[in-house]
This record gives sequence, structure tokens and C-alpha cells, in this order.
Amino acid sequence: MKRNAVCLTALLLANAAAGLAQTDPRFSTKPAGVIVDGERLGPDKAPVDLSRPEMRQRESLPTRLGSEFADAASRGEAWAQTRLGKLYLEAPDDGQSLGRGISLLQEAAAQDDSEALFLLATLTTAGHGVEQSEVEAFVKMKRAAELGWREAQFALGAMHFAGRGTNKDETAALESFLQAAQQEHAEAMFSAARLMLSRSEPKARSEGLTLMKRAIENGHIQATLMLATAYGRGSLGMPKDEAQAEAILKPAAERGDADSQMVLASLYKFGDSFADRRALADAWLKRAAEQGHAKAQEILLQAER
Repeated sequence: MKRNAVCLTALLLANAAAGLAQTDPRFSTKPAGVIVDGERLGPDKAPVDLSRPEMRQRESLPTRLGSEFADAASRGEAWAQTRLGKLYLEAPDDGQSLGRGISLLQEAAAQDDSEALFLLATLTTAGHGVEQSEVEAFVKMKRAAELGWREAQFALGAMHFAGRGTNKDETAALESFLQAAQQEHAEAMFSAARLMLSRSEPKARSEGLTLMKRAIENGHIQATLMLATAYGRGSLGMPKDEAQAEAILKPAAERGDADSQMVLASLYKFGDSFADRRALADAWLKRAAEQGHAKAQEILLQAER
């Protein structure tokens, strides 16, 4: 089965987000869960299953939408070529849609359309409809990033960090992450913050902490868990501050995030500052378990025995 461009884009970004995780076990986020300092904080989370029926069953190329862009695309307007190219890539594979979509994206990319370049870089990374080449994907991704496409800036940072299609370069990775972060890309904020917090310079660490908090404000759960855990333990160079850990975790827990509920339960259960809130630990543990959190369910099951 051939995968559509949207799925491939999501897959590339998921891999990019895992770039730091695969190389630094101190603070990794993996498909199998959230791991901080070697300890799993969340339940197993399987990667997207691209074989699911709902991923395979796509409607035919929308004729109305296709015709809406076709005239502009035929006139050589890059924005329309990209829009129409995406529609072809998302259509069921009939032996021609993929090729037509790629051709339209290539025409748009030749005019420096940043989204078209990003999508082609994604396809080239996977070898989907085009020859697989990380080097060529890097070239396209770099150009899309230079043109300001924030997803490309984030993905480029991950490629620099992991040395995919280029030499490993942590400085260049940080620069790319920061560019995307300036465009409110939460994952890029998180990635940049992790790099900056791993440094010893006070200025870098201060800016990294600011970025981590911005990622949290943008709803980034891994950032929430990592910073709360750092304060709760006094790790990653943070002073131990259980009240700060609670302040970070509680909003996400109240919004219904099961991982945050689980960590908050642990904080109330074992925190030095929360002897008067031990009973709250069980309440948050049950809320996490009710949402299918495997570790919370396991703890409750053991308690019943």
C-alpha cells in the first residue's frame, strides 16, 4: 500500500521529534511512552498504524476543489500547483495520482514554493514515489526552511541533530529549532529548550527554561512532564521545588491529560511537601486509570490484591 503525503508528513515530523530522544536517554520521548532520566512516565503509545482501514479509505479526488485550483495551476501559479498536488497525493492511488501530485509539487518547488519543497523533502526521505535520498531531502528541507516554512525549520533541526543527510551539527540544529520556535512551533520550542538546558552557561539555561515554559503554555505535554519532574526531583540543574512541580502539572491534569494525572498522583503520594494531600494521590491515580493509563491501572490492581 502506498502512503499519502499527509501521513508521510506526520511520520517525518514524529521521527524528527524523536531525534533528540534517540540520542540522549536523559530526557527522551519515544513512541513507547515518555521517559525522563530513564523512568517511564506514561503508558505505551503505539505509533500511527498506517494500515488501518480509515487510513486507506480515501474519497476520490474532489472534482470541485480540483477544478478550483486547476486553472491557476495550469497558468503556473505555484500556490495552486501545491494545493492541487496535495489533493492528488491524498487521493486513492490509481497508478497516476501519485505521479501527477509529485509532478505538480516539483513545478511549484521550482518556483521556490516553501510548502512544496517541504512535502517533496518528506517524500524523498521516505522514498515514496521518488528516489529515496536523505542528502537530497536535506537540500530541499533546507531551502523550505530558508523560505520560512516552520515545519521545515523544525524538521531541518532534527536532521542536523541526528546527522541525516548532513553532518551532525548541534549548533545548526539549535538555530533551526529556534527559527521554528519564533513561529510558535511548540515541538521546536521543546527541542530547543532541551538543548539549551543541557548546557552549563547560565544564559543558555535561562533562555532554555523560558522556552520550555512557552512550550508548556502551548500545551506541550512532554515539556510539562519534563519540567515538572525536574523541579520535583531537583534534576536537570533545577532546584528542587515541589510547589513549582505541582503548579506545572495541575493545569494539564485538570484538562484531562492522563500522564500529568499520573505524575501528579506520584507527587502527592511521595512528595516531601504534600503529607497533607496523600489522599489526593489516589483520586488522581483513579482518574488516570479511568482514561486507560496502563501504569495507573497496574498500581490500582496491585492495591486490590
